[in-house]
Amino acid sequence: HIDPRYEKAADIRHRHNQRERRQRIFCALINIFGMTEEKIIETYHLPSNAILELLDKLGDNLGPVTRRSHAIPAMTKLLATLHFLASGSFQRAVAICAGISQSSFCSVVSQVLNAMSCRHIQFPCTRDALNATKHGFYAVAGFPKVIGAIDCTHVQLFPPSDREHVYRNRKHTHSLNVQVVCDSHGVITNIVAKYPGSAHDSFILRNSVLFSKLRDGEYGDGLILGDSAYPLRPYLLTPVLNPTTPGEHRYNAAHIRTRNTVEGTFGVLKSRFRCLDCTGGALLYSPENVAQIMVVCCVLHNIAKRHGMEHDAMDVEENEDLPHMGQPNAAGMHARTSLIENHFS
Repeated sequence: HIDPRYEKAADIRHRHNQRERRQRIFCALINIFGMTEEKIIETYHLPSNAILELLDKLGDNLGPVTRRSHAIPAMTKLLATLHFLASGSFQRAVAICAGISQSSFCSVVSQVLNAMSCRHIQFPCTRDALNATKHGFYAVAGFPKVIGAIDCTHVQLFPPSDREHVYRNRKHTHSLNVQVVCDSHGVITNIVAKYPGSAHDSFILRNSVLFSKLRDGEYGDGLILGDSAYPLRPYLLTPVLNPTTPGEHRYNAAHIRTRNTVEGTFGVLKSRFRCLDCTGGALLYSPENVAQIMVVCCVLHNIAKRHGMEHDAMDVEENEDLPHMGQPNAAGMHARTSLIENHFS
């Protein structure tokens, strides 16, 4: 039997060919139809059926960008952008591979990013989705009621000259500080990508929609796990800083193993999309565009996960746990102590 995903991809391929013939557009240098599956995955870090499905959904939003008198095909736009994100190569090099000018390439990337960033990253909100997420996390290390692991990661950039100090982080480089929540499988379920590198992790969380929903009890008894940079709350559990009892040690061990899913996700994300990796240099875009690139990479990461694509994680050097600035929360202390006594002791 033929995998239904590939039957769907074949149908999309047929309709795409018809669309290209109707528009009588320029035949670009890059096109996956003449590539092996191995080469497609090596170049774009997505399988062909995922690319074709994405093209089918975005095609109408990728309006004409001309190369002389010829429109650049939607597939060329998508592939050029995917190549840029996956490789982290300079625009000029990717544009040459795509067969378009660098000026056209800038417009192409902007179009694709705008179309892609409209696609939502979904936090579990239904009872079934929340229960499935809890079961997934429980299977990691026996930690109950977890609906997300949270952390922040830095994406290097060249800061605006008038706000250079705002983007300087604790390591004296310039970056966005991006908050990410993921599930037990490394699927990204929430992202906040708008704060400069100087912003503290806890500040980003406190000013997020997710924090308001957690505080208001919209997710029932669901818990988020964070490191010690975050404030301890009944719905946001952090490690015990100085564990003394066996229960506290077991709690910390389970907490670390469960929360490590988000750190592993950062490693996979920055390996899959090398444009995010600081070893390739800072992104030469405005902070707003860097934020958009990060969001789109997270969307593409989820698409790759949905299509069963695994990717080796790279070692991501993150900041050590930041000290939390604020007073201990009595309700949070009580919730954590009760969990330790009832589940880990």
